[in-house]
Amino acid sequence: MSASWKICCCLCFLLLPFSCTESIEQGEGPDEEEGTNPFLEDNSNPGKEDTGYVNPDGIEIEVDIEADVEAASYRIFDAPAELGQYALTYLRKTDILYLESLAEDATSDRRVEWLVDEEWLTAQQARELSTSQLRHFRIRGINAVLLHGDVRNAEVGRQFTARVPVNPYSAYTEGGAACTDPDSHMGLSSSIYWYLWNPDKSGCQATTQEMTITVSAVLPSSRPVYPEYDQLTADNQLTVVILFGQIGDDPLTDSDSGVRNLTRFAKWLTDADFEEVTPAPVGRRFQKEVEGIDVVMDLYSPYDFSGLGDFAHFSNFQRALSEHEIVAYDGHSMLGASDFWSRPEYPDFYQIYLYGGCLGYEYYVRPILSAKGGWDKVDILSSVIEVSASANDFAAPFLSKLMWALENGYNASWTDLIAAVRRRVGDSTFGVSGARENCFSPSGSQCGDTPADPGDGSRYENTSGVDIPDNNSRGVSSTVTISDTLVPGELSLELDISHTWVGDLYITVSHNNTNAVVWNRTGGSNHDIRQTFALDDFEGNSIAGTWTLTVVDRAASDTGRLNRWAVIAR
Repeated sequence: MSASWKICCCLCFLLLPFSCTESIEQGEGPDEEEGTNPFLEDNSNPGKEDTGYVNPDGIEIEVDIEADVEAASYRIFDAPAELGQYALTYLRKTDILYLESLAEDATSDRRVEWLVDEEWLTAQQARELSTSQLRHFRIRGINAVLLHGDVRNAEVGRQFTARVPVNPYSAYTEGGAACTDPDSHMGLSSSIYWYLWNPDKSGCQATTQEMTITVSAVLPSSRPVYPEYDQLTADNQLTVVILFGQIGDDPLTDSDSGVRNLTRFAKWLTDADFEEVTPAPVGRRFQKEVEGIDVVMDLYSPYDFSGLGDFAHFSNFQRALSEHEIVAYDGHSMLGASDFWSRPEYPDFYQIYLYGGCLGYEYYVRPILSAKGGWDKVDILSSVIEVSASANDFAAPFLSKLMWALENGYNASWTDLIAAVRRRVGDSTFGVSGARENCFSPSGSQCGDTPADPGDGSRYENTSGVDIPDNNSRGVSSTVTISDTLVPGELSLELDISHTWVGDLYITVSHNNTNAVVWNRTGGSNHDIRQTFALDDFEGNSIAGTWTLTVVDRAASDTGRLNRWAVIAR
């Protein structure tokens, strides 16, 4: 999910913590029913019929929002973003469309436009006018996630509506509790009224309007992308930290769900043959060697860092971010306190953040992205809604699948990792930001690979398309016969396949008794494979003879076609 932002927090005065994680019921001890240990499950890439996957993958789109507005002259330029926040709340309750939070873009002169005398003016131009002329606005290019069946109908120009106030600053006075859904962690106040907004409740008397939300861009479905495994394991070590924050509102004790979740997670690691290392630098440390990679997992308890307002233990928060390649946060998300993520110094190595909190999509992504200086060195897994799952449900399956990837040639794409989380959490609201342009793949870098120019090396191609039989263990084979006796310094496979679920496919190429797997059921529900793969296993030998490409579809319900393929020797 792409964007670049300035960091300013117009709600930072709201230090009202609320938990977005589901607590373990009080009275349930760590020796009671623990649920399935993700680290002991079969994490191989399953067929569709076995995934428990219900909703289709979401897609990222951009939308323009447009509405009328009333506000005092000194607040008029803040009002569009405020109405955007009301729309965010209204739409997320539909479980279809999720807008980015605009709380940090309240006064953007780039995104907000005003309609004056039938002409759209930028906010900067509008500041030269009397505010009495400013009654209709739009905000351009807002990032959003579209989920479920509506994905199939995503197209530029499609419209949604959201019921929002006309005056965002009088809505609290007009509507009161009658226009809100109560939250046990948050008292009713004007400053967070947008977050509790529900104008569809019977008895709501606030003056409202229908805001128009128009799809302005459908961002392209990505090729199968992976974590940058090569960077994670370059030093033969993988470092992970999980920050178990305080969940309860009472003074911290060992019965707090954060403490109990850590205890459960620690037992899962021990049962999966991780050894506890003592003394630990902070919290508890567990270690295990996986395929030559030293995996280190540090578990920080609420006593080590209780949440995004624990200034007393900020040094532990800083240490967690500085020393670990994978950082998982599970605890209170303090509405408006995203500046806490902008306080630490961030390392320059590649990191993955697993964020379990409220408004994770972009609202808390922004300060991390800004501090890392762009997406090159960070991927962020977060949810588009309040997270109702603890780290035991979103971090554990992710890390378990990652351990499987270390043992299986890194054949777990981001889609596969997110699917593991979905199976545990039970919904499809988690997604990853920053992965669209990742370079790593099990078959070699995906960056810079373009179809070879016929004048750049020798190209041997089969353009006879053939259907791929669905759920058939024999698959389909296609051959290229080469008479040249060239011994190349570099050899690659160019592949063009149309398919509606590439995670079904197992693809091999063979020549002179050498067989190489180029695709092993990765990519999940992504569509199509148009990619160049390195054929290192064949280098140093003559290319003469028959090359055979075999494509097997190992799951039912989705079909595809091998359009063409080529062997390229340089």
